[in-house]
Amino acid sequence: MDGYKELIGDRKTTIIYSHADWDHIWGTAGIETHVKSIISHKNSIKRFSTDVPKVLKEFQKKQPELYNSVKLIAPNITIDSELEIDLGGITIQLSPLLGHTEDSIVAYIPEKGILLTGDTVETPFPCLNENSPVASWIKKLEGWRAKNDLKTVIPAHGHIGGPEILTQNINYLKAILNGEEVDLAENMGVFYEEAHRNNIKFARQQGQN
Repeated sequence: MDGYKELIGDRKTTIIYSHADWDHIWGTAGIETHVKSIISHKNSIKRFSTDVPKVLKEFQKKQPELYNSVKLIAPNITIDSELEIDLGGITIQLSPLLGHTEDSIVAYIPEKGILLTGDTVETPFPCLNENSPVASWIKKLEGWRAKNDLKTVIPAHGHIGGPEILTQNINYLKAILNGEEVDLAENMGVFYEEAHRNNIKFARQQGQN
């Protein structure tokens, strides 16, 4: 995080957690003295007393030399509806988009037509959890895709693109929810091969409920 410290300088900054998965929150400890506030979905607070510390302990047990210095820093501002932040000429609109996790939010910059999706959208496809609300997730993504001023979609994992990334994710989610075959690229790697199998399992569980 040294590069971010240099960028921030002597200013205080606001952190936005797209959700409370480990790879989206641990870096805050590296710039703790520069942090003014941390914004997240209200459900992130619950996670900071359940799975968040559990995951950190697992990493510390396996590789203490890398992770013992990690400090968990919980959000101090939470939302469960849209929040607009005026940065002086640039606006950030935060919106809940539950799907990948129960605490996921996205950020939109209307002046630039940029949507920062966190893990709600990925390439080649998003990753479900056991309780992911797939139907409402699809509906939310369709709402974002319908925005006329949307130009750029930036996922936390995968390639930057345009609204076509939303279409790709929507089509994938619809297919697995309906039990349809999905045409996937070869050589996705072990992570996404396993993720796809889990996605199918979680989607089938929803179909049986």
